[in-house]
Amino acid sequence: MVTILDTTLREGELQPGVYFSRESRTQIAEALAKVGTPRIELPLVYPQRGGKIEDIKAAVSAIQKNYGKTAILQFRAYKPDVELSQGYDAKGCALYMAATSLHRMGKFHGLKQQGVVDTFVETLELAKSYGFTYRRAVLEDVSRFDSPEERTTEDGYDFLRRLLEAVKDAGATIVSIPDTSGILPPSRCVSFIQTIAKLTNQPLACHFHNDYGNALANALQAVTVPQVEEIHVSILGLGARNGITDHYEFVANLEDLLHIPSGERREKLRWLYEVLSEATGISIPWTHPLAPQCFVEKAGTHQSQVVKDASGYIPRKKLEYDLSEEVRFEAGQLMSKRVVDRLFQIATLDLPHDFTLAPTLIHEVTETIAARSTLKQREVSPWEVKEIIQLKAGVNIPIEKVQRVIRGGDYAYIMLKLLPQFPVGKLIREVGSWKEVERIDEIYGDVDVIIFTRLKDANGIDVVDKLRNRFKHVILKTTTLPVE
Repeated sequence: MVTILDTTLREGELQPGVYFSRESRTQIAEALAKVGTPRIELPLVYPQRGGKIEDIKAAVSAIQKNYGKTAILQFRAYKPDVELSQGYDAKGCALYMAATSLHRMGKFHGLKQQGVVDTFVETLELAKSYGFTYRRAVLEDVSRFDSPEERTTEDGYDFLRRLLEAVKDAGATIVSIPDTSGILPPSRCVSFIQTIAKLTNQPLACHFHNDYGNALANALQAVTVPQVEEIHVSILGLGARNGITDHYEFVANLEDLLHIPSGERREKLRWLYEVLSEATGISIPWTHPLAPQCFVEKAGTHQSQVVKDASGYIPRKKLEYDLSEEVRFEAGQLMSKRVVDRLFQIATLDLPHDFTLAPTLIHEVTETIAARSTLKQREVSPWEVKEIIQLKAGVNIPIEKVQRVIRGGDYAYIMLKLLPQFPVGKLIREVGSWKEVERIDEIYGDVDVIIFTRLKDANGIDVVDKLRNRFKHVILKTTTLPVE
């Protein structure tokens, strides 16, 4: 079984625009530990630049003391960094330095190969003396040794063998062979790792960047090499530039498709991603396998099958583990009559006893929805579908039931009329802090407050219900206007 190391809290913060607070870092660290991630990587911070060691120590403590996982600090193979690492109480450390001539010239002012060897030996021996039980030597940019287009005559495997022997003798417990620039094509991934495996008998860790979109493919191939012990991932694949291997994509492929145990709780992965979004405000992009539209069907023929059996198009394991609500449908030009039929079936209890569901009525409603979509050049919202059904069939289906079937209406303006004696500022301060709320304003007139918000919070709770439950004694009237 391969060991997963999640580096969201270290590599992930190299993604432009991503910053973690003490609270968000600890929250994400605890979520990773609850999922079962055995190794969680964190950064070294520098007090002279405003970094607070206590912020990292809070996450280290949560990982190790509360959940028994291994916290790993990654830092430069640089003596002052190693000395600074003592104050964090982490069990693991990872020391990185590049060995390629390109980096030795660009970052280290022409440092010779022996200088790299000596630096690794000195810093690894020091880290070992400090009691780190997990010690990873990170040979940054090492995949360049495999690239005919990129390597120089200095980047030979004889030097790499010597370096690997030196880090082993100095106390490294595992060696990382990162594809730092994402230039390792999948066709050469296994042969590259096997070449390294012939140069050392130490366990190997693989860290793949996604500059050409190959990180996942390379990670899945790497697990086939017996000497590979560890694969590095991050939530959403966050990392420098285009990021690294995505945590969900890697584990879900292992568990669902390759039937290789990951050691993690597969059913908790969606929750893990929701924790990240809640803690940081980073949303799941629409191209990701956990994005909401992964459980929305647009094409009529697809909709027809999914109404009968969703696994006809959506993988069974995703339905089992990743579906937070019901599969929904886009009401558009391609809409299937079976979706409209399903809407009426769901609304059966609310229909008059003498109501007859004629096939011609289903056809008329479906065609009207499709025609409106064509005219508007967009999908038809649940509110519009409700309106069309009421117009054509004389049936008032509750919007909550329409939204169980039809996708849309994610944002709305909620207008509140409050008791005159209630201090409005109290509501504004509290509701304004809710992450799903985009804007809240106090106004004068028939309503007191207008809120622009998502209709559901990160836990799937209806925001209108949330408002009513929290302020039920002071809200006189609620009006919801969905945004198309």
